[in-house]
Amino acid sequence: MESWLKDIEGAASEAEVVRHARDFCSLLHPRDLEPLPRNCREVRVESDADIAMTHAKLARGYAEARAHASEVEKLRDLLTLLSRAAERLAELRRATR
Repeated sequence: MESWLKDIEGAASEAEVVRHARDFCSLLHPRDLEPLPRNCREVRVESDADIAMTHAKLARGYAEARAHASEVEKLRDLLTLLSRAAERLAELRRATR
């Protein structure tokens, strides 16, 4: 997980942040999302807007998840990564103003 966060920290463009987030999401197995309500299990990051939308949807689903801590570890990682990706996007946008 640390290497993924470092990749996002080092991203020099919005497209690079999106690529790292998309690549991380592609590694998720459907069973990693099973603790979530059914309507929250689709994870797709194709654009910078998808990062914030997906994070919000997953955060709502995570709050509703009824699972043991070990079953939601990957979900916590995903939420952490998407949160950091959203922060990095904001930093990059501020830098280009």
